[in-house]
Amino acid sequence: MVIKAFRKLTGHSPYEYQKEAMDNLLEGKSLIIRAPTGAGKTEASLIPFIYGLNDYLPPQLIYSLPTRTLVESIGERAIKYASFKKLRVAIHHGKKATSSLFEEDIIVTTIDQTAGAYLSVPLSMPKRWGNIFVGGIASALTVFDEVHTLDPEKGLQTAAAIAMQSAKLGLPSIIMSATLPDVFIERVKERIEKNGGKVEIMDVKNESEIKSRRNRKVELINRPDEMLTADTVLKEAENCRKLVVVVNTVERAQNLYLDLRKKIDYPIFLLHSRYLEKDRAEKEKSFEKVFGKNGKGECIFISTQVIEVGMDISSPIILSEVAPIDALIQRAGRCARWGGNGEFHVFGLARDSSNPYAPYLKELIESTITEIRSKGDFPLDWQTELQLVNNVLSSHFEFFMDSKFFYQRLGELARAVYEGSKAKVEQNVREIFSCDITLHENPDTLEPEEILALPRIRVDARVLSGKVEKLAELGIKTYKLEENPVIGDYESKYTLVLVKSKEDVTPFQLYVLSGACYSPEVGLVLGKSAPNAIKSFEPDKLKLKGIKSQADYKLEKESWVEHAKNSLWVLDCYLIPRYYYVIKNFADYFGYEYNEFVNLIKCITALHDLGKLNINWQEKVGWNGKIPLAHSDESDVRKLPPHATVSAKALQPYLESLFDDAGVFKAFYLAIAHHHGPWAREYKEYRLIPEFNKFIEEVWSVPKELIKVHDSANRLDFTYLNVADENEAYRLYGLLSKLIRISDRLATGGASYESIFSA
Repeated sequence: MVIKAFRKLTGHSPYEYQKEAMDNLLEGKSLIIRAPTGAGKTEASLIPFIYGLNDYLPPQLIYSLPTRTLVESIGERAIKYASFKKLRVAIHHGKKATSSLFEEDIIVTTIDQTAGAYLSVPLSMPKRWGNIFVGGIASALTVFDEVHTLDPEKGLQTAAAIAMQSAKLGLPSIIMSATLPDVFIERVKERIEKNGGKVEIMDVKNESEIKSRRNRKVELINRPDEMLTADTVLKEAENCRKLVVVVNTVERAQNLYLDLRKKIDYPIFLLHSRYLEKDRAEKEKSFEKVFGKNGKGECIFISTQVIEVGMDISSPIILSEVAPIDALIQRAGRCARWGGNGEFHVFGLARDSSNPYAPYLKELIESTITEIRSKGDFPLDWQTELQLVNNVLSSHFEFFMDSKFFYQRLGELARAVYEGSKAKVEQNVREIFSCDITLHENPDTLEPEEILALPRIRVDARVLSGKVEKLAELGIKTYKLEENPVIGDYESKYTLVLVKSKEDVTPFQLYVLSGACYSPEVGLVLGKSAPNAIKSFEPDKLKLKGIKSQADYKLEKESWVEHAKNSLWVLDCYLIPRYYYVIKNFADYFGYEYNEFVNLIKCITALHDLGKLNINWQEKVGWNGKIPLAHSDESDVRKLPPHATVSAKALQPYLESLFDDAGVFKAFYLAIAHHHGPWAREYKEYRLIPEFNKFIEEVWSVPKELIKVHDSANRLDFTYLNVADENEAYRLYGLLSKLIRISDRLATGGASYESIFSA
């Protein structure tokens, strides 16, 4: 049946490796897939999910990629295939954070967004929603694609850790790339199996099976003693005016472009990472007319590493600076991509650069040069690519696949949860720590909300740090918008601060450059000159409206009993059926019958707001002394005392009577305590209203003597950090938090389940 679905969605039959992969996945096994570019790895993961979600596979798929370009590209394909079953797809990254709750059926996102979700620190959403995002990762089929681009000490270990821990719970994961050495594949397989998971390795054995590779012949031309200059490009362009040129840094790409545009009279395009999204999209459309599948015409296209993944383009000749072998293979994948003959020229490093190896490791560049130089000019087929990857990268990966690095990464992941820091999240993914840059000549005349709504460009924070003093010499001022959190869920304040030294530049902040410029033609220029320069960006009106309206939070009047019953109704009608596969897996893992486990989930959902029966809370919400309220349309929610931690504290004796396993108890207990935010720990003095038990009995039967009726102000006995080291309990906590919080949200005001996707 899945093969029939594959044919219907793609218009052709699956390759043998795809058949084998889909069969194993539907049996609940995790996969490690290594296949050449253009071999349909994406279809091998998306289509079986669409076919088997919540029967053979989890109800959600979280598809992680290294770049925003890839997220957009794969996201469009996911939308096309998902329409087969009318599934919801979110394309979610730092510039387009569309999934507010990680609740769509398919979420295509970047690896750092996935890591942030897993660590309860969502990078593009408020921190108070963190445990909902944990619940997304905890209960999904996770796919990690193009993992060769991830730092082997950081991002690759993080992906492997998430995959391993999913497999232990019977939730399959997929790791995919064209350029992984054998040693990585073998070590990950060993770890997953040692941890109790099931995993299969899918390798393409016969390249000729892949349609796009069948009649493709690409020759690697060794030119490591030559430098890639404008004159070199012009000489090659004499024979072929459809040419791709790839260099390793943005500055070199910009300079090469500006040099060439003076010397040719036909189209030339430039693409790198420092463009606004709208300008980048326009550029991609333009050069796809030449380099796309049915492209025509002539053009020189100059790019950086952004070409390596996610671009479905082809050129008969590619000129590239030398890079690590896996990067070169990805670049070569854009040469004669759909068949025919092609030439891939590899040049030496820039001799006029202070750091010619940037942004790569010197040893990987030198090993690659040694390996390809020894072969002269040679055909670059699939078997040769595998041999090159193993020869150059095996020792590098062998070093980082030592168990000490893996357990160090597990420790760093736990630390990121403890500290709740976005910087710590990024440190578990990559060495490059980014920041956002925007432009305005007079930022001190803007409100913080207006600055937040300015268009942004993401840049390596180390690049900005290294240029701050030079920018100051040019008369360009650098400002940082610092966030000062205020206690409470609904407010925060920002201060604009002048950056005076490179030490003031830190990752994950928003910086405003006053006096710098941006050009739609060449991108952000960290200097004063560029063609058609723009000095100030304008706030995005829609984004500004959204920022200003975040605090406008109105509630409808609702009794405590009504809200509890409505929450249970939402859970029963929408969430229990949706998460059947996942709930059953957790029940099996922790030794419960399915119905018994569901009943426990219903229990904490029904009672999650018990803390609102506190006399002090009821008086402030406008209680008339008779029917206790859950919400009022008159009170300001920001002035009400915290109730979630009171709910957990009052229910602690009852919950302790239900659970023998300490990890399971903590997961259920903290899911109640954190249904408004994962960092809540303190509770104020409380006393439950007279006859509180009468109202509780209307929704759930709880022995009165097992409820703690009053207590003095204090802290909970533990926080969710106490389950961070117990991964299965931590994931259960995330799932339970998600179920309670979404039930609570939809029960408030009687919203439909569909409404959360437009929130």
